[in-house]
Amino acid sequence: MGGTFQQLDGIDANNNNNQGTNAEDEYNSSDSEDEDDLADIPDTREYMPLDVEGLQSLGIGGGGKIRMPGGGGEDGGYTMEDLQNMTLNNAELLDEEEEDEDDDEDVNDIKLHDGDALVVVAKTEEDFASLEINVFDAQSSNLYVHHDIPLPSYPLCLALGSVVCSYKPNDNENVTAGNFVAIGSFEPGIEIWNLDVMNALEPTLVLGGMDTRGAEADWMKTQTMPTSTTVGGGGGGKKNNKKKKKKGGPSKPGLREGSHTDAVMGLSWNSVHQQVLASGSADGTVKLWDVSHMGGGDYIRPSATFTHHTDKVQSLAWHPSEGTLLATGGYDRKVCLVDARSATASSSDANQSIKKAKLSADCEAIAWDPHNQQYLTAASEDGVVQCWDVRKFGQEPVWTMVAHEYGGVSDMSYNSNVPGMLMTCSIDKTVALWDTHNNSSPTPQPCGSKDMNVGKLYSVSCYPSSPWLLACGGSGNELAIWDMESEDAIQNRFASRVHEGEDGAAAAGTSKDGQEPDFEAVMAMGDNEATNKTLEGMNKSKKKKGKKKNKAHSKRK
Repeated sequence: MGGTFQQLDGIDANNNNNQGTNAEDEYNSSDSEDEDDLADIPDTREYMPLDVEGLQSLGIGGGGKIRMPGGGGEDGGYTMEDLQNMTLNNAELLDEEEEDEDDDEDVNDIKLHDGDALVVVAKTEEDFASLEINVFDAQSSNLYVHHDIPLPSYPLCLALGSVVCSYKPNDNENVTAGNFVAIGSFEPGIEIWNLDVMNALEPTLVLGGMDTRGAEADWMKTQTMPTSTTVGGGGGGKKNNKKKKKKGGPSKPGLREGSHTDAVMGLSWNSVHQQVLASGSADGTVKLWDVSHMGGGDYIRPSATFTHHTDKVQSLAWHPSEGTLLATGGYDRKVCLVDARSATASSSDANQSIKKAKLSADCEAIAWDPHNQQYLTAASEDGVVQCWDVRKFGQEPVWTMVAHEYGGVSDMSYNSNVPGMLMTCSIDKTVALWDTHNNSSPTPQPCGSKDMNVGKLYSVSCYPSSPWLLACGGSGNELAIWDMESEDAIQNRFASRVHEGEDGAAAAGTSKDGQEPDFEAVMAMGDNEATNKTLEGMNKSKKKKGKKKNKAHSKRK
């Protein structure tokens, strides 16, 4: 650059043409030097992918070729296959493929398989309550939440059902079958949710609870009523204002007809009449609901109401095979047997037909023995568990034991697949197993206990499709599952009874030929010999009918 400046100093100022030529030469020389410098700088421009779909929309595609130099085709052009190969390393396409893989994984998580065990849990966390549907994969021992449903109030109890009606006025024929759960909470209403619907926004059905129809109508009147002001008439204006407030002001919403008036503490679905739900409340009443019949209105009213308890009703349990027999337990330290058919009689006659047995403390849980259905078991808060023969209900119990010395019994459950296996849990954080079919002792024998490490235990249940899966929930807001198949002591005692429970259908209230015995006749007899005679008589009568049919058939031949 210094030599150039020297040449400019020696040139005549009047020679404009030469000066312009030299300036142009200087500009060109600077451009050439700049180009030489840029050649050493790497190209950092972002790669723009080819729009293959756009080219195809212009008619370029299929077997055609694009005339571009350097192509790999026969005529030196790029085919559509070459262009698609160029886009394989495109970051946007890779992200789309990853998103598709994530979508496939989400679908696999939602899809249920044959070996999956479903566990429904109602839980609370500070100011939030929810209903969780958990999936347990027994093969991989993986437990995860399939989906959850937010709840408006703290749950106290739940019960699984399979039949509800549509929530439409005067529609008694639209009955839906599926997986439903009834939830009782601190509110007087009972919500029924459809577990087959993910991200449900509202319950399928609500039994009882607050009736807001009057409040909504009054609010609409206040919105549509024209407002007026009175001028000059003080006294008359006050009277008019009072009348308007009385006529159009919002009234305090009340409860629906037949609703509970306090928290719902216990629920039980009828296994025979699957559309019937029983509920117990802190108001001391027991109500029966037929969810398949709207009753000619816009909501379901209770079919019957019982007032035989004098305090809160904590637990309910329908008999597993007799659809009219309901067991109830309350804080009045009583366990009662209710015949649902007595609801049609007067209140005095209905109360006289109810049988009662006393407890040593408030009732916490009741359960029927599924393999000896004449036995009803009740657990109280002092840790005592008692069992009665309902044919002699009100007399001395068959057996009594102390299951948990500290903390009492919060819940209990029989194993429907293993005869004689009873499970109890307590706020002492442990689950205890008992053998109630031990002939060597009149009381159940302890078979071990386990700390589930989820805090104080409030509920325990056994998976009905597997004999060795046990689930319990505690104060730690966690679900614990115990796979008892690997426990040698439990297997040595109960493993041989699994097949006995499948074959011993007569003990469970069903004869081996599939015919249900007359449960009321069995209860009226009062001893095992009479029970056996009843079952034998039913089998003989069926055999005689079969012989007559065979003779008639042979004559026709």
